Amino acid sequence: MTTAPDTRDAHSARHVRGRSPILDVVTDLLDDVTSARFPLDLPGADALRELRDRVETQIGAHLLPRLKRDAGPAVVVLGGSTGAGKSTLVNSVVGREISDAGVIRPTTISPVLAVRPEDTWLVTEHPITELADVVPDDGVPPGLALLDAPDLDSVLEGNRTLANLLLETADLWLFVTTAARYGDAVPWRVLRQAQERGITVAVLLNRVPRRVLPEVRADLMRRMTDLGLGEAPLFVVADVGPHEGLLPADVVEPVRTWLALLGGRNTARGVVRRTTQGVWGTLREELLRLADGITEQAMAAGTLRSRAQHAVEEAADALVSRLRTGVATQGAPTTRWLSAASTGGVLAPLTGDVSRIRKGWRGGGTRDRSRAAVAIGAETRQALAPLLVDAAADAAADLRRAWSEPGRGGADLLVPDDGARDSRAASAVAAWAGRTDALAERVLGDSARVLDAAGLSGMLQAAAAGLEGAARAVRALVPDEDVVATVAEDLHETAAGVVRDEAGPALDRLAALGLRSEAGAGLRLRASELRGHQ
Repeated sequence: MTTAPDTRDAHSARHVRGRSPILDVVTDLLDDVTSARFPLDLPGADALRELRDRVETQIGAHLLPRLKRDAGPAVVVLGGSTGAGKSTLVNSVVGREISDAGVIRPTTISPVLAVRPEDTWLVTEHPITELADVVPDDGVPPGLALLDAPDLDSVLEGNRTLANLLLETADLWLFVTTAARYGDAVPWRVLRQAQERGITVAVLLNRVPRRVLPEVRADLMRRMTDLGLGEAPLFVVADVGPHEGLLPADVVEPVRTWLALLGGRNTARGVVRRTTQGVWGTLREELLRLADGITEQAMAAGTLRSRAQHAVEEAADALVSRLRTGVATQGAPTTRWLSAASTGGVLAPLTGDVSRIRKGWRGGGTRDRSRAAVAIGAETRQALAPLLVDAAADAAADLRRAWSEPGRGGADLLVPDDGARDSRAASAVAAWAGRTDALAERVLGDSARVLDAAGLSGMLQAAAAGLEGAARAVRALVPDEDVVATVAEDLHETAAGVVRDEAGPALDRLAALGLRSEAGAGLRLRASELRGHQ
């Protein structure tokens, strides 16, 4: 059933008002709240995510629709415990079954928003329609929309979350419970939150056996008074025994009459204004909580970044210190050098007055000497790679320990070892050797009488890694510039880079979270702009 176009236009002309001056502020605020993220698993992060979702729904599905068009029906959300009879109550008030009700729990999976046909156009663009199915019916009290929400204590987590979010859309919350469930903790926690945020609340006690009705009613009223809800309407529906379909008309008449009174133009607007005012009263405080949480997340991200950099820098510095001691040339490179450079060895001439040989060398053997020098370079590279792998593994372990500490929030960002550390180290050493080859070609000059470019590069690699005999020979062959220091510096930077790269994937994940302290400052600014609406 739909409203005729001319009637709809009349409604629109009569009720759509000018743009509220605070509308732009709240629209921007919704964007800020929606973009707020609490990805690090810090203490209290779950509560902040829940608060963010509630505030987002509160702004998007309650405040903004009211600011844009306050002529829409007042939204009455029926919420409560599992099996409290919310759907049956909605159906009985409307006069037909518009929401599934039954003994299978949870019954209400898809929320239902019941509105009068002539009010349908007023909720067509309302964000609440993304959360609930809209059902037009003439039985809905004029000026109201009845929302049958899932159970607050549903066994399905998605239903529980949706039920709590739907409460944020309410202009009035009708809490439905039973004699057996009214003392449950979850509904009262939500009632307390509703009272703190100024949401107008009424309570319906359903299925009360007549023999305990006075006792249960008195206890419930005492609990409501203790919670600050002593003036909230309280309805008691006696147990009508086993039945199917709608409740008897006389049983729900008090609720229907009360809802009809609420639906009056002035009364409904008063409910809307009172609840909206209550929302303004707590929204600023909630925004400041979110802002503090964003700042805390950004600071934690900064700490993780600092600890990661410290872990890899410490391991990189330790590796460079070891390389400076010549550890990479101990063993096979030194053995091969001593064998080739001892008396009678092919490299023996390089241990004497190399400058004389460089200037006046007339003998052969360049190819043999170069082959021996190349072999020493290969032994050096083979010894270097495991050192880099071990240092990188140490850095990864330090990073894992630093980020896995409870309360740091970094454990979920750690990247599993991909098993490619060996190949990365080997590639880095090969790239360093390639740059050394290019340098050797450039500085070879007259030394070509003693070694070819490949031989000089092999000697340079061994010298840079700490083989003193090779370093003396290279300095004599290339006296015009300290190429050994240049290649050694390149080696140390290359080795340190391999170690530092261990933090790369984790830091990339951290950066992708986009945690910025400015976002918290932005929310604080929005909160200050709302100060006049409290």
